[in-house]
Amino acid sequence: MDKNTMRGGSLRKGAIVCIDDERSVLLSLRDQLGWLLEHEYTVELAESGEEALALLEELAADQISVPVVICDQMMPEIRGVDLLEKIHASYPKTLKILLTGIADLDEIVRAVNCANLYRYIPKPWDQADLELTVREALRSYERDGLLERQNAMLQQEISERRQAESLLRESEAKLESILNSLEDVIWSASVDTLELSYLNPAAELVYGRDRQVFLDDPTLWQVGVIVPADRPQRALFFHQLLRKGSLSTEYRIFRPDGEVRWLSDRARVIKDAAGHPCRIDGIIYDITDRRRAEEKLAHDALHDALTGLPNRTLLMQRVEALHQHGKRDPDYRFAVLFIDLDRFKLVNDSLGHACGDQFLIAIAEQLRHCLRAADTVARLGGDEFTILLDGIQDTQDAVQIAERVLSRLAEPLQLGDRHLFTSASIGIVISACSYPSGTEMLRDADIAMYRAKASGKGCYAIFDQNMHAETLKIVQIENDLRQAIHQGELLLHYQPIVYLKTGELAGFEALVRWQHPEQGLIHPDEFISIAEDTGLIVPLGEWVLREACRQVSAWNLDRPPEQPLLISVNLAVHQLKEPNLIKIIEQILTETGLNSRCLKLELTESMLVENVESIIKTLTYLRGRHIQFSIDDFGTGYSSLSYLHRFPVSTLKIDRAFISRMEQDSENFEIVRAICTLAHSLGMKVVAEGIEEASQIDRLNSLGCELGQGFYFSRPVEAREAEKLLPLRYYTPAASANLLRATS
Repeated sequence: MDKNTMRGGSLRKGAIVCIDDERSVLLSLRDQLGWLLEHEYTVELAESGEEALALLEELAADQISVPVVICDQMMPEIRGVDLLEKIHASYPKTLKILLTGIADLDEIVRAVNCANLYRYIPKPWDQADLELTVREALRSYERDGLLERQNAMLQQEISERRQAESLLRESEAKLESILNSLEDVIWSASVDTLELSYLNPAAELVYGRDRQVFLDDPTLWQVGVIVPADRPQRALFFHQLLRKGSLSTEYRIFRPDGEVRWLSDRARVIKDAAGHPCRIDGIIYDITDRRRAEEKLAHDALHDALTGLPNRTLLMQRVEALHQHGKRDPDYRFAVLFIDLDRFKLVNDSLGHACGDQFLIAIAEQLRHCLRAADTVARLGGDEFTILLDGIQDTQDAVQIAERVLSRLAEPLQLGDRHLFTSASIGIVISACSYPSGTEMLRDADIAMYRAKASGKGCYAIFDQNMHAETLKIVQIENDLRQAIHQGELLLHYQPIVYLKTGELAGFEALVRWQHPEQGLIHPDEFISIAEDTGLIVPLGEWVLREACRQVSAWNLDRPPEQPLLISVNLAVHQLKEPNLIKIIEQILTETGLNSRCLKLELTESMLVENVESIIKTLTYLRGRHIQFSIDDFGTGYSSLSYLHRFPVSTLKIDRAFISRMEQDSENFEIVRAICTLAHSLGMKVVAEGIEEASQIDRLNSLGCELGQGFYFSRPVEAREAEKLLPLRYYTPAASANLLRATS
């Protein structure tokens, strides 16, 4: 039969399936159940059990529910009870109504038990009874469906809640594990009383106490463990926290073992749904290591790494502070002592930098013992120290400290198995209202120190304005000298060097002069030391060497090859240290065309004390190029006689001080004799400087002194004057003077 015509419109609730082998019965059921269409049910008809099962399967595939099946008991292929039993097996929720004309109690009981029969209706049925039964069945089905859905929803809700609770417990466990593993302190406290409600185990490591003691005693956490000086700050922290909502602070705590730790506390006010503060959560970091590192950096920035003394920066801060004090109080006085160790470089070079460092550390300790509690001793660098005397009565107080320092430093210092001796030069400056800042005081103390060093070392000097004027003069000379080298203001004077036995000219010594555009001719004594201190001696010395070689090379062009003139040029210690000295000398010889055999470089004894091996290497190379060397002012320095034979020196020059007193003082004569004997025993020649009398020549000849120079023969003269002396065969005062006058 055509089932689709039985369904009506679109189905939203389901279908009622009627099963009977008689078509008339099915049509009657359809008509009597037509009211179901109003309730969005349709009536489906099946004339056999097989057709009914196929229909149910089709409806299930279309997701159409079947609340009720009405089935006849007596059908030719299968009994209704058996069919309903099959339907129940596949569709247990469907309610089964059995139509039967046989009152067989056993069959009905079996249908109830096996097919879960909802009800049976005897044939012929009463229409009202059928309608009532179907209505009740539909209500029962809908009620069961509703209960089932509600139960499913309840089960889903229970499952979801259990899952959420499980996730919550898992999350709480993870959070607790994380909090327990943190090295930082996590805390939570009430807004009103600041009583702790939570504190993680890290608190025990940071505070050194069981965390329960903080939970039991809120004041211990709030105040008790805080360093007293930091308690007001922490109280203010909580006060401002409630107003700002979040805040951080740093403070110190005491641990039970007495150790002080630095903590950083960051907190936040937590609000409820209504926006009212309900608690405070915070995290505490132990920043002790960071603070100590910062303190060390701050200390290192203001202290000398070697001695631990204040450095220049800290010293100047304290000088400025005392200077401001002096401005506020006209009766207040303080002093600055600038200390420079004498000959420290010799200790450093001879014993090594490690020993030199230990020496400076020992000196720093010595200086500490010389001071009062309020005073400061600082290391400015190298071997320079400064003492700041706070609150002195007068200059004598500073002098007493300076004398105490000099006395202390005069005592031998024991470093390992060595006893080292040193001395110091001290410059003293007393505070005055005229100083615009402390920087000028340190400058003037430095100036006074150099005055003390120039006075013989191992002493002190008190600054006065004359020193400042002299310093300004030196600075001006330095600036002018820099220009003089490049602007052609330098010139050379030449002093003859003569063979004493024959009076013949051997050569000249080149002596630099400075023709200042405003001050006129400046003697080297006024600018050579400045050039050495500033390093200008290197370019100045190079100019002197080049100009002297050029001039003598030109003079030698007019002389017999077998009688060339020699030129002696002073070599400064800074030049000797220049790594490209050899290259410069070779370049000058090439440029000027001077035969290297005609060049003699003069060294001082003090130059041969330091870096001996390096100097020997340089001099030996140049000696291999036939350049000669002489030691100038021999007998006035500190050269070691045991070292003398190691240097490739060909000549010793006796200082004029010995020559001038040679005839009046027998001791000086013996010194000259000893120098001549020493030189000859080492295969060297001797040049006597400062000869002014003929009698001196006689005595020098008796000692075998080969060469001499001095005013007896000629003063140092400019090149054009020296050139007039070249024709002389024998040098006497009268001969040279007459020649100079005749050619002028």
